[in-house]
Amino acid sequence: MSETEIVLEDLLLILSVACFVAILVKRIKIPYTTALVVIGVAVSFLPIEMDIHISKDLIMLIVLPPLLFQGALHMDLEALKKNLFPIATMAFPGLIVATFLVGAMLHFALDMPFMQGLLFGAMVAATDPIAVLAIFKEVGAPKRLKTLMEGESLFNDGTSVVLFTALLAVLLGEAEPSITAVAGDFVKVCLGGAAVGIALGLLCYRIMKKLDDHLLEVSLTVVLVFGSFLFAEMFHLSGVIAVVVAGIIIGNYGKMFSMSQQTIDTIDNFWEVIDFLINAFLFLLIGLEMKAYVSDLPRYILPGLLIIVIVLTARALTVYPVYYLTGKTGHSFSLGWAHIMVWGGLKGSIPIALVLGLSRDVPFRSEFLVFAAILVFFSLVIQTMTMKPLVRAYQ
Repeated sequence: MSETEIVLEDLLLILSVACFVAILVKRIKIPYTTALVVIGVAVSFLPIEMDIHISKDLIMLIVLPPLLFQGALHMDLEALKKNLFPIATMAFPGLIVATFLVGAMLHFALDMPFMQGLLFGAMVAATDPIAVLAIFKEVGAPKRLKTLMEGESLFNDGTSVVLFTALLAVLLGEAEPSITAVAGDFVKVCLGGAAVGIALGLLCYRIMKKLDDHLLEVSLTVVLVFGSFLFAEMFHLSGVIAVVVAGIIIGNYGKMFSMSQQTIDTIDNFWEVIDFLINAFLFLLIGLEMKAYVSDLPRYILPGLLIIVIVLTARALTVYPVYYLTGKTGHSFSLGWAHIMVWGGLKGSIPIALVLGLSRDVPFRSEFLVFAAILVFFSLVIQTMTMKPLVRAYQ
């Protein structure tokens, strides 16, 4: 069998498992990310042999843009504007603070080098709202709470990737190890990426206004997703931020002023399928990579549990100050909502994608991979299972 046939066989197996998960989700009515992470863990114990390694460039170009765009498509811009202060505070300075808190706590608690701790902190800073939003819909949670959770996740996904990339460049000796330099680069690439996203998103929206062909308009969104990423990266700006902003523009102005209902439905369904397949691929791939550590897993359990506590502590130290600040600025939300936002800051596909994209010779990659898998499993299974009573109690 040729190498191409082997790769196709592996991809077909992954697609088959994804279809099985989709059927399972429909029958037992749980968030599909929860089902995927359970299947991923199960795969790590099965006698399946695959050696698929995806590079950082492939993760950045092929995997992340569709995930971010799909989330941005459903963000209500008017609701985002009304809640911009708490969302922006958690997604930008809050994320940076959480990254440093995780890095410092890992350094002192597990004797991990500080730079590696920061890198892990940036990797797990992104939140995954899919399971939480499904629960919100089921229990009828307030729209503003949904906006806060979804808006924070949308922007901190992008900013965590930018920060992770900057810290990785420092760790690999590709950038100056200076707080000022990293901070300046972070601001520049985020603002520049946002400008690119606005420009290309508006351009795509203008073109769509002149069309009435759902297949062509879906194709245009594909060009926008990967084109905005590549164009921003060409000028050393943030491609992921460009994709997020472009997605918000298409999801609001595009859907409101330039698309027929058929186009809206086709675009939503197309990107939902892409999002599901990418998530399935990532969770099954992490399961396959974990096979190498199954026999050694007991030694990771206690540090893994400690990391869960560290990440939750950092999350609390980010959300509760924002709750206090919003009370002083007229954007207040209840303390109960703050509890929901702390416990609902689930970790999902973004940390998995980032750790899988690390070269296998990066120091501490093995630890990052196992700890990320433990953290994501805890988030999408334990936290998800306990979210419903928490939301009902405090909504």
